Amino acid sequence: MPDEFKDFKENMDGWVKQVRHELSEVRDFSSAVDENASNIQHNYELVHDLKRELQELRQEMNALKLLHIMSVRKSMMKKMN
Repeated sequence: MPDEFKDFKENMDGWVKQVRHELSEVRDFSSAVDENASNIQHNYELVHDLKRELQELRQEMNALKLLHIMSVRKSMMKKMN
């Protein structure tokens, strides 16, 4: 086998190994991107759930404030009579 052919074959083997390695890295990167996208979507849903819960807590606090005000007024009215 001529030396040039041996060199070409060795170079070709190296290139194939390099391409396979790079493709493997791309696959790994792709799965990482997919996982991150999934995590971002999950976090987005959690944030919206927390926003809804916060809004409900605000409404409950307002209702408690009103009840407290009514209770204070009622107790003041009793003291006045």
